[in-house]
Parts: sequence; structure tokens; C-alpha cells
Amino acid sequence: MEVSKREYDYLTVIKKYNDNGNPAKIARIAKDMNIAPSSVFEEISHLTEKNLVKKEKDGIWITESGEKEYEEWTKTHRVVETLLVKIGFDEKSACDISKKFDYMIPEEVMEKLYVYLGRPKKCPHGGEIP
Repeated sequence: MEVSKREYDYLTVIKKYNDNGNPAKIARIAKDMNIAPSSVFEEISHLTEKNLVKKEKDGIWITESGEKEYEEWTKTHRVVETLLVKIGFDEKSACDISKKFDYMIPEEVMEKLYVYLGRPKKCPHGGEIP
């Protein structure tokens, strides 16, 4: 499934709430992302159609498919960060640069990079590489 940068941004915010055992709410997502609630409502409907999130009475929850997409993106982001640090970028720059294109890297390319880098367990910031 193809997931855009914007969709990953939404999944990241929703997952943050869900990881604490709470549903995400439209108003909170809008505030966190600094966008209008109406835009969030529209995007949540789109993410629901793609089976990345589900709307329940108490709020919005990431689905198993959404978790899988999020984990793949997280791995790619952290592998690219690791590569960028290895070739001379500082950690913050590596993170900022990675965010510009990490979501476009095909899984087979990311896996080759991961193996090339020696299958690192953590990114330069110490985050687990799934």
C-alpha cells in the first residue's frame, strides 16, 4: 500500500495517543498538527477508507494495517538516519534530511541498506530499529 508523508504524520500523532492507551481525538490531532479540525476530519475519513485507522465511539485508533505501515516507515527512517550519520551528518541533520524522503524509499531498497549497515539495532538517537 502506498502511504504518503502526510498520512505518516497523522499515523504518528494517532499512535502517540494510542500507545498511552488513549484514543486520538480530532481536536487533539488538529492542535498537535496545527491544522483545522475540518481538515483532520477529512483525512481521518480517508485513513479509515484505507484501513489505517478506525473510528470508534471513544475516538480514533490505529489498525493493525496502520501499525504495520508505521513500523515499516519507522524502520526506513531510522535506517536512513543511521546511513546519513555514518557518512558524516550530525544526528539532528540526519533526522531532518531523512524526513524529506524516507517515506519514498521502497522496502527492498531499505532492506538492502539495513543489511549493508550491519543490521543495526538502534538509530543514532537510540531508537529501536524494528
